[in-house]
Amino acid sequence: MAVSEISRCSYHVFLSFRGEDTRKSFTDHLYTALVHLGIQTFRDDEEIERGNNIKDEIEKAILHHSKISIVVFSKNYAASTWCLNELVMILEHKKSSKHIVLPVFYDMDPSQVKNQTGSYAEAFTQHEQNLESETIMVQRWRNALKEVADIGGMVLQDRHESQFIQDIVKEVQNKLHLISLYVPPYLVGIDPLMTKINQWLEHDEANKVGIATICGIGGIGKTTIAKVVYNQNIPRFESFSFLVHVRETSQDCNGLVRLQRQLISDILKGKSHKIYNIDNGINKIKEIVCCRRVLLVLDDVDELEKIRKLMGTQIPFHPGSKIIITSRNRCLLNAHFISQMFDLEASTSCGGLSKLFEVKELTSNESMQLFNWYAFGHNSVPESSMAYARSLVKHCGGLPLALQVLGSSLSSKSVSSWKSALEKLEEIPDSKIQEILRISYDSLEDDHDKNLFLDIVCLFIGKDRDYTTTILDGCDYYTTIGIENLVGRSLLIINEKNKLMMHQMIRDMGREIIRQESSDIGRRSRLWHKNAFDVIREKIGSRTVKCLTIDLKGLLEDKAKRTNTTLHFPKHSKSQFLMANDVDMETQAFAKMQRLKLLQLDYVRLKGDFKDFPKRLRWLRWHGFCMQSFPVDFDINELVVLDMRNSKLKQVWKDTECLPNLKILNLNHSHSLLKTPSFSGLPSLEKLMLKDCINLVEVDQSIGELKMLTFLNLKDCTKLILSGCSRLDDVPRELHNMKSLKVLNLDETSICQTRLGLHWLLPKRSKELGFSWASLPCSLVKLNLESCKLSDDVMPNDLYNLASLKSLNLSRNPIRYLPESIKKLTKLDELLLTSCTELQKIPKLPVLPNVFEFLTVSPFKGYWAILPCFFSSTRCVIFGCEKLTEVEDLFKLEPIENFEAEEIRRLFNVDSIKRNRLQLYSYLTDSIMLATPQVLQECGITSTFVIGSEVPIVFKHRTNEHRISFSLPTPSHPDEKIHRFSLCIVFSLASDQILEFLPSVHIFNETKRIMQRYRSSFMGIPETNDNTMLWLIHWPVTDCEFEGGDLVSCMVVPIHLSIRKFGVTYESQHNVRNKYGFSHLSTGDEVATRNMMMDLTKDLLSLESYGNVKVQLCSYIEESKVVASPQVLYDYGIITTFDPLPFDYNGHYFGHQAGKTEVSISVPPNSSRKISCFLNSIIIFSAKNDKTYGFLPCLEIVNETKGTQWTYSKHFMGIPETKNTLYWTTCWNFRGDELEAGDRISLRVLSNLSVLEFGIDLVYDYELDGNPNFFSQLPWMSKCFTYLFGTFVLISSQSQKNLYRLQSLVKC
Repeated sequence: MAVSEISRCSYHVFLSFRGEDTRKSFTDHLYTALVHLGIQTFRDDEEIERGNNIKDEIEKAILHHSKISIVVFSKNYAASTWCLNELVMILEHKKSSKHIVLPVFYDMDPSQVKNQTGSYAEAFTQHEQNLESETIMVQRWRNALKEVADIGGMVLQDRHESQFIQDIVKEVQNKLHLISLYVPPYLVGIDPLMTKINQWLEHDEANKVGIATICGIGGIGKTTIAKVVYNQNIPRFESFSFLVHVRETSQDCNGLVRLQRQLISDILKGKSHKIYNIDNGINKIKEIVCCRRVLLVLDDVDELEKIRKLMGTQIPFHPGSKIIITSRNRCLLNAHFISQMFDLEASTSCGGLSKLFEVKELTSNESMQLFNWYAFGHNSVPESSMAYARSLVKHCGGLPLALQVLGSSLSSKSVSSWKSALEKLEEIPDSKIQEILRISYDSLEDDHDKNLFLDIVCLFIGKDRDYTTTILDGCDYYTTIGIENLVGRSLLIINEKNKLMMHQMIRDMGREIIRQESSDIGRRSRLWHKNAFDVIREKIGSRTVKCLTIDLKGLLEDKAKRTNTTLHFPKHSKSQFLMANDVDMETQAFAKMQRLKLLQLDYVRLKGDFKDFPKRLRWLRWHGFCMQSFPVDFDINELVVLDMRNSKLKQVWKDTECLPNLKILNLNHSHSLLKTPSFSGLPSLEKLMLKDCINLVEVDQSIGELKMLTFLNLKDCTKLILSGCSRLDDVPRELHNMKSLKVLNLDETSICQTRLGLHWLLPKRSKELGFSWASLPCSLVKLNLESCKLSDDVMPNDLYNLASLKSLNLSRNPIRYLPESIKKLTKLDELLLTSCTELQKIPKLPVLPNVFEFLTVSPFKGYWAILPCFFSSTRCVIFGCEKLTEVEDLFKLEPIENFEAEEIRRLFNVDSIKRNRLQLYSYLTDSIMLATPQVLQECGITSTFVIGSEVPIVFKHRTNEHRISFSLPTPSHPDEKIHRFSLCIVFSLASDQILEFLPSVHIFNETKRIMQRYRSSFMGIPETNDNTMLWLIHWPVTDCEFEGGDLVSCMVVPIHLSIRKFGVTYESQHNVRNKYGFSHLSTGDEVATRNMMMDLTKDLLSLESYGNVKVQLCSYIEESKVVASPQVLYDYGIITTFDPLPFDYNGHYFGHQAGKTEVSISVPPNSSRKISCFLNSIIIFSAKNDKTYGFLPCLEIVNETKGTQWTYSKHFMGIPETKNTLYWTTCWNFRGDELEAGDRISLRVLSNLSVLEFGIDLVYDYELDGNPNFFSQLPWMSKCFTYLFGTFVLISSQSQKNLYRLQSLVKC
């Protein structure tokens, strides 16, 4: 902090301490505790430059503006002349004012300070030697220490640090007479959220009224955070009030009136008013909030109606007032309520200021810190308790309340007590924690949502949302709205994979509710695991049981772990798993459970008949079912889902079963299954799974009657041979009738081996034209034929009928060509051809070929990038296609023998080319070929690699560097234009990682500010690092881009290459037009949405480096710094990069702001053909100090018109060096109506780095028309966009390549 800034501040407390002793430990904890209570505290963070006038500056800026000085005496305090001079100033200031001094003896006895013994004696001996001429000053120091020791202060002694800090804070509060709310002395993990809330309070315009919700599950710390925010911000407001326990108090008699009285009293600074009823209170509140800026916190609100009853509607809050609500209901606030709450004038200023701040669980490290503080009083764990502490912390799942309660309860307890407590917790949750968590459950509006919650707790955590909805809808639930209600109450989470997730403590709370239904486990409504086992074994079940789940394999494995015995159950094991002899279960145990609807019996073997078995089952999961067919007397007529994975079934049922409600039938991994059941009695079946049914040889022809079927999986059915086999007389020919079928997985089957392969799909075949797939269901969206031994004579010629197909997987098949009809699949956005080792040519794809070639033109400058990569509307993966030499309209590779000498001379300016065999690596297929030189044609550029070491003399400009600049001569004729460049690059290997990154070549017209960039899809590989190779490039240009007098620079970006020599020449012609028209920009076909999908695990971040400039990078995951090349980070569909190299962005960012942390713009009008929107940002940072780990840097985008918000926290952050700048660029992709014309959007950056400049712009992604220059006409294009989008292409290709290599290793 600069001195000029300090002098304008006012502090309650000034901290004096020895930095090397306590800066990062005790003093930091004390500082945090003071600040969280709203006590303005100054500590010297070495931000003040120490100079000759520091005494005057400190006295002026600190001592005259602080009320209390806390002096922390530690072992080395007296060794610092700075600390001693500061102490002298503090005591002198005390004598002349009411300044309070509070000595804190951290690890020192006051007598040691007073008499200067121990380390203090050693320090003064050193001072007297070093300052022989300053004896008066040394004596002043001694006198100051004696004086301050006599004042009497706080001594640590044998207390825990946490209690010591709490006592100091209370003493400060008493001395300052501050009115602040109590918060725990040690808080962790709240700083990032605190910063966001404080910025919302501080930075919004003064005339705006704002309302925010702090939401999260019970015990997550909502109230604590609200108190800290309140304490820190009350000086900013004229009046303030914190109403605690609104939900609970409002339920009491006259509770709302009491809350109104407190609110009025707080706002009027203690003046009391008589309130006779609620209406009288509402009128008084409206009267007093209209004339002052108010900070109002309403704690624990569960219903909006309580706010209406407390304050009414159309409340005339004074401009600048802020309302904060804490709630478990994240959907509490809505636009209708906000419009009701504020009057018309205030409502207009409130638009877009409704905020939602969600409190997340603590990380494992933060959890351990908090637990240690309450259990041990410091952040360290005795070795004897370490294992139990880790287990307890894991059990708490990052919930602060649980960590506090359990840590406090185990403080000073023995190790055996810790062990016993952990064992108890696994069976019976802590009652204090459960009492808090249960509030959310009790707040559910009806029994429907409560029962739904309990069913999910027992059975469906971790299950797919749609799968669960199918089952529970069949149990007479209104599942969709019910799940929304549970999510709104923070009882349930839907993760990014559409799975139902729940905090462990919430799950335990739900199970405890069930446990408390009855002391007799047989009379509880839901049973799981060991309780379910005991009820079946002892036959004590009753009519109250609605749900029962048991996984016998899991129980035995868990028991083995507890007894240190290892059990091994191979994946999909059946025969290896045998129940112990003492496990005796009978069907009769279920006779009384007639209300049972949800049943899981994994690996349970039952004896007896099924005539008395429950008849109302809706969900039956029985993995490892040991019978060869379903018992005839087993009544399953009401089933909705039947899951029989890993069963021993040979046939599912002997006769036709009528199951009118069955929607999902899962028989995966049933290795004994020989034939499918008849499907004629399953009219509602939507999903049929037969994966890994390795002995399945017959699919019943009634499958064609399944009008509702949307998913069919036959993967790994290796014996399903559908031709040349006499056993297959009944192969179903009616599959084509399944008009709802969307997904068909036939991968790793042998059904396509011959021309007769798919006759079961077809009414007839044509021997002349190969077989036709015309009868495949036209509804198919995804077709998987991987590893089906497809050959050219089996490949169809007519795929046009599959108009809905979006994904086609033909990987690992020996095909050489793809049919031309593939271009008719206009909706195809994924074509997988991995390891098609015989594939030679790919025809033109239905949309833009997979090449990123982009032309942007603004009124100021142009940018032309040519980047051959498979990336566009169709994601095409061709790794491992070793013989692929042509992708139509993308590239073509031909042997040099196919070219005449004259043509070679014209293309490459060389008389002849040696025809030695060389290695050529393809980035697209990730394969190496050994052949004579090949001529590569791609994107209108022709190139080749040959063995050589010299640049031919005909090249006009030559250098030994990787960059060369020259001016083009004035033409002899006015129509003479440059029409092509020829480049010759002599290179050798500088690294073995050449196969990982694409080197690139750039041509800059520095006069016209035009850049062209070329990355070849292929790269020649010299035999050794000492051998050289020539890279010859024939590069046509249009006749308006390069003219006489232009300054031109050519550059090679030599990633992992060593550039030995570099030559450039050029040719001009009269009135020559470029014949390379980049035809792939003009498709003539309708273009679907451009798809930037990457199959990445969203929980992980991936890094790819580029360039050769170094930048510091801070990892918030590992809390470490690294120095590396600028890094590209991609996660959650957002790409970012940190780069120290500036690039020209002015003129592109119409939302540009200097020195701001927030930019707002309105989305401009756009063409009706707009199909998605990219929002690009650039933030220019500088470093305030070396403290980079304060909190995760965060970007927040708000659509103020629609009230939607996106927040993105980076786990990695670039760190600029001192006085340098760093560019943080991001690219966000929005789809559909997320951003529309007229929407008001704002982007805010939250970081503890200084923001120098900040800007955003929008780029629309259009469907193309037939105009080949269409891209040049698009509005809102930016250099940042092309920079980021090209980077995204590279890292997408690299991630797919790494996945391909990993899969190849696995298959080996």
